[in-house]
Amino acid sequence: MAFDYDVVIVGSGPAGLAAGLHLSRAGYRALVLEKELFGGNLQHTAQIDDYPGFPNGIPGAQLAGLMLDHASASGVAIQQGEVSGVELFSRSRWVACSDGRGFSCGVVILACGTHYSRVGIPNEDKFRGRGVVDCTPCDGGFFVGHDVVVYGSTDHAVRDARYLRELGVRVTLLAPDGGPRPGSLEGVAIRAGARLMQILGSDRVEGVVYSVPTGAKEHLAAQGVLVRVGSEPATGFLADVLDLDTDGYVLTNAQFETSSKFVLACGDARSGARPRIASAVGEGATAAARVGELLANLA
Repeated sequence: MAFDYDVVIVGSGPAGLAAGLHLSRAGYRALVLEKELFGGNLQHTAQIDDYPGFPNGIPGAQLAGLMLDHASASGVAIQQGEVSGVELFSRSRWVACSDGRGFSCGVVILACGTHYSRVGIPNEDKFRGRGVVDCTPCDGGFFVGHDVVVYGSTDHAVRDARYLRELGVRVTLLAPDGGPRPGSLEGVAIRAGARLMQILGSDRVEGVVYSVPTGAKEHLAAQGVLVRVGSEPATGFLADVLDLDTDGYVLTNAQFETSSKFVLACGDARSGARPRIASAVGEGATAAARVGELLANLA
């Protein structure tokens, strides 16, 4: 049976690029689709200190570039495209994109990763890209000398607050579940127990409204807002297609097969995965190895 590609990989983070690299080098026609930044969440990470081979650490964007270059050199096709759905047939799979394109294939590998959770407050979506920041290393430089609010008590919130302060941004951390340990964020104003209620502005971010533990509301002027309250899997397009756990992560067996045998999942979007770059790379390589056996069953 003729397919557009032997394998379509959804997501270009470490898992997706590793899968594409191994598949292409093995002679398979593989396509990687990425809806946002090539390299996935690596692009959102200022510094990575736990990836083998870089004892002094490496900026996330730099590591993403190295992985992308390595995968591209193998011959894998890499395209921009937001996957909006996957259709399952007895002998083929169809991967649909939001721009109307679609690709037939024998096997789908889901490496769609996670994205920052949203709070669901007024203007959070309206001002995305106009002061509401997803990618700190990408956009942090625009706020040097300005005021930015970071919302969250997670490690991501603390790291991003520290990174922005070191750039020369005036940072206020609203930490709903308590602030970081004393002295860990020198130069950052911390509001422990504060909860973000609303983002203010007309055309872009101009400030925020937050509540304090007493229940009172306070206003704070700001030109930027980062919401770092956790992560969730980017699997919304799979809700009626595959079995997901209660948090939306893709359920798999030990061979990374989902509830549909010819759809594999690896990396951070997989239920039970460890959120580590090295783990994602390993899972991508293992999923790629399984593809050959699956395609042989379609011959």
